[in-house]
Amino acid sequence: MPSTPREPPPAEPVPAAERRRTGARGARHGGRSERVVRAVMHAAAAEIARVGYAALRVEDVAARAGVNKTTVYRRWPTKAELVQATLRSVAEDRDPPPDTGSVRRDLLELIRRFIAVASTPEGHGLYRMVQAELHVPEVDALVRTLRDERLAPWREVLARGVARGELPPGTDLDLLGEMIRAPVTTRLFRLRAPVDDSFLEAIVDVVVLGAKGGGALRRAQLPAAPPRPPHQR
Repeated sequence: MPSTPREPPPAEPVPAAERRRTGARGARHGGRSERVVRAVMHAAAAEIARVGYAALRVEDVAARAGVNKTTVYRRWPTKAELVQATLRSVAEDRDPPPDTGSVRRDLLELIRRFIAVASTPEGHGLYRMVQAELHVPEVDALVRTLRDERLAPWREVLARGVARGELPPGTDLDLLGEMIRAPVTTRLFRLRAPVDDSFLEAIVDVVVLGAKGGGALRRAQLPAAPPRPPHQR
């Protein structure tokens, strides 16, 4: 008869930043409980890559991580919370946003970091799940929730570029971040084509040069034209 995985000892609270990253409730920073959290995150990423969101079972994640399912449910009470924490843990850049004094160099560093994470087996698996199951309301909600977090370092780097006068005031920062990430994501996951530095530099240069010329300025919507009188229709 297979033995039941042993439970870790009661855990002490984890710092707020760690709770935000993993969604863990009560993991001790640097201790055994934190190792359990990492094991569950790795196991969840592997299971998501294997079966997707809809077929994901917390019992299978727990078995792969070598813990009881109650350990998982205690920290992530719902499957959606577990998957959100997994997406966050895989996608998170633990280094502060680069600050080289040049918006171009900062953007190149950010996109290289993005590729380093996206190219891992976990990154590939989670991206495939998101693309295949984006029609599932829970997956769509997770992606929308994490969008702001993913774009935060890009906003910071681009905002510094505006402050230094490299980009015009009123530039749509989110648009620029998405314009750089989108073609790289397409190459990596859909075309499965190589992404080298010459490609990255070309993408960043096109985006930055276009933004410098005012191509990414936020434009106020034009007011709707008043309806025409019936006799003019």
